[in-house]
Amino acid sequence: MDIDRFCSLDGSDPFWDWNRTWFASNPDLTQCFQNTVLVWVPCVYLWLCAPLYCLHLRHHDRGYICMTHLNKAKTVLGLLLWVVCWADVFYSFWERNRGVAIAPVYLVSPTILGITMLLAGGLVQYERMKGVQSSGVMLIFWLLAVLCATVAFRSKILQALGQPSSVDVFRCTTFYIYYALLLLSLALSCLSDSPPLFSQVVKDPNPCPELGASFLSKITFWWITGLMVHGYRRPLEESDLWSLNPADQSQAIVPQLVRSWHQECSKAKRLSETSAYFPKRPRAGPGASGLRRRRRCCW
Repeated sequence: MDIDRFCSLDGSDPFWDWNRTWFASNPDLTQCFQNTVLVWVPCVYLWLCAPLYCLHLRHHDRGYICMTHLNKAKTVLGLLLWVVCWADVFYSFWERNRGVAIAPVYLVSPTILGITMLLAGGLVQYERMKGVQSSGVMLIFWLLAVLCATVAFRSKILQALGQPSSVDVFRCTTFYIYYALLLLSLALSCLSDSPPLFSQVVKDPNPCPELGASFLSKITFWWITGLMVHGYRRPLEESDLWSLNPADQSQAIVPQLVRSWHQECSKAKRLSETSAYFPKRPRAGPGASGLRRRRRCCW
């Protein structure tokens, strides 16, 4: 099926239009591009990452996080996004029953998006059961979804201001609700959840905040800002320092060092044995080659 026919039955909505996107005083993307690429990009990202991410969580279990207001809100937002997407699907079926010609994109894209939102809600709960306090995968997904929806949000505002008679009230309303829920989901994904049950952080009186920091705080090193401020105001004392993370302690680092040391020793031993059995031949000087040439000339 042609992509233009996929977006509009009569082909009036092209997938790409240079005159509208590039050679225009107020550039905008076509509705076909918005209903396909801008909707599918976050979905493709999450579906590609989900199998590998679930496999990673399965082999890196940090414990169990009890139900908190944060993960409850994340799950509820995922369900609400699924409801909004399926509202568009049912509205398209209702229009078809009334004899209105509907392009396939108005059925396919909301369906894919709704299933993806269910996957996002399921990943939130799976992360909670595996002890993930903040997820970089989900933060990138919500950020992609917000960025793509922002482009469509601008386009719908321009359409409402320039061509108010062509606005689909129901789909515009559901999109505005969808966009608001995306912003809330992105904001919640920037926060960190409670530590896992029976974890070392709970037992430690002075734990390092890196373990419980959000993904955004880790990549910006915001979690160490408090210690830097204390060190700027007054000299740091031993009581100001945090406990070492389990991965930074000697019981975790020394075995890795010993293993790497043995590997390097084995390489050096093999290299010395090879040199003993196959000694390097001494390189001939410049006079030797000339002598060989003179001998050939004499013969």
